[in-house]
Amino acid sequence: MAIDPPEDEAFAGYNLYEGGGITVQGPAVIVRKAYEGKTAIEAGARVDLVSSASIDVVTQASKYSEERQEYTLSGSHIIGETLVSASYTLSDEPDYTSNTYAFGVSHDLFDKNLTMSFRVARSWDRVGQNDDPSFGWKDFNRTIYAAGLTQSFSPRWLLQINYEISADTGYMNNPYRSALSTGNAQIDEHYPDARTGQAAVIRTSYAFFEETADGPGRLESSVQLDYRYYQDTFDILSHSGKLTVQRYLFPNWLAGIFYRYYQQEAASFYGDRLPVTQVFRARDKELSTFSNHWVGLTVKYKPLQRKWGWFKNPYFKAGYSFILFKYDDFTDPRNGELYSKEANVLSASFGFNY
Repeated sequence: MAIDPPEDEAFAGYNLYEGGGITVQGPAVIVRKAYEGKTAIEAGARVDLVSSASIDVVTQASKYSEERQEYTLSGSHIIGETLVSASYTLSDEPDYTSNTYAFGVSHDLFDKNLTMSFRVARSWDRVGQNDDPSFGWKDFNRTIYAAGLTQSFSPRWLLQINYEISADTGYMNNPYRSALSTGNAQIDEHYPDARTGQAAVIRTSYAFFEETADGPGRLESSVQLDYRYYQDTFDILSHSGKLTVQRYLFPNWLAGIFYRYYQQEAASFYGDRLPVTQVFRARDKELSTFSNHWVGLTVKYKPLQRKWGWFKNPYFKAGYSFILFKYDDFTDPRNGELYSKEANVLSASFGFNY
């Protein structure tokens, strides 16, 4: 999107994910302070309370609970038609820590009808194991390069193309999970120590305005269509598509509905049952052949009164979505049947300018 001057803004939200024996819930807060319409400093924090009795846990370990904390500090500055930004994120949990630095540049061209962007991010992660102090800490690093173009063909129609390449090195296993041999015995997983992936996204959106004698008036609704392609050196290949429709039910009520479909082919070294002689092996269901359907509804309310004391432009937003996962070559060891799961996602937030 075109580069706009930053505004003072605060946001507080709550998120809940529940499905497949996993519950993740917690609050998030973001505060941004703008200076002279060109510079902004933003700080954010979130806490995830995780309780897991997933299929991997109940078949190989015991149910666990833990807390994950994340803190982000970022800054941006507008120089002419260019936005320069940088950020740092710290994520910490008992058996995993991550430090991520990112730098980005966006530039507007042709009267802000075309926006070009570039971003690079680097994370340094450490992986531990709570129930085995002798495991120590293993290193995992990721570098991401991303570029994008957003073209405005008219006040109604936008087209966006994004491309991203990622390079991972280090320890990629889950230290708590094992694979299953062809004899149904538990054997250690063993991943390659390097992985390169690339993703491409094309997104288009179209807006519908109220027609007036003077031309287009108030925005009434919009439609957005996304397609994403991904492949990597694990031989994973995936496709996903998403359709989003939003419409103002009343001047201060915006409702949205979306549907997303995702389909993935398995990694070359994945197997539901694996020979012990295979060098690289994994039984992670997220590396298997699977698909999911994701449908959701959001509602956003903007009070007609635009200022409450020092609150300006307040809004309330809530959302619910349902996800159905179906795995084509991952079975439940307890009954030998192909595994599937359902998940429910809830979110609520409140934001305002000040």
